[in-house]
Amino acid sequence: MRTTTTSTDANTNEEEHETQREKRISRVLRELKIKTGVLRRLSKEREMYEREVLDFTSRIEKDERIDRNDDDDETNDNNNNNNARQRKQCLEESKAMVRDTFVRLEKAFVDLEEFVETLVEGKEDFDVRDEVTGKEEFRLAKEQVERVKPSLC
Repeated sequence: MRTTTTSTDANTNEEEHETQREKRISRVLRELKIKTGVLRRLSKEREMYEREVLDFTSRIEKDERIDRNDDDDETNDNNNNNNARQRKQCLEESKAMVRDTFVRLEKAFVDLEEFVETLVEGKEDFDVRDEVTGKEEFRLAKEQVERVKPSLC
């Protein structure tokens, strides 16, 4: 027995296919937005920790210069030693965060770069290249990759 497909069934199937395609495009754009945001946040975080390292380093150097020029006031020495010790501890913590953030930044960079390349080359099991590559989310992702790339080399 042969079943015939009516035009209504064909329209319904076509609408379902289009809805699924729109959902895939929406998921891809959402993923692009998230990955771009992660890369942007980690890039800013790394810059912040690098500034902290410079700030603590200059404060420690300044304190050491002042200590050499100060009189031998015992109370002042204890406070200065405590401050110097705390600043050095903060400096070490900031250095550790720079290293940690750099590792996470590299991973996020590779993740977004590969995702963008996959979209450009249409390697996905569904091809949404034309719909996605023209969107603002895609442009921002590519810009972020290009912005971060020099700082990783």
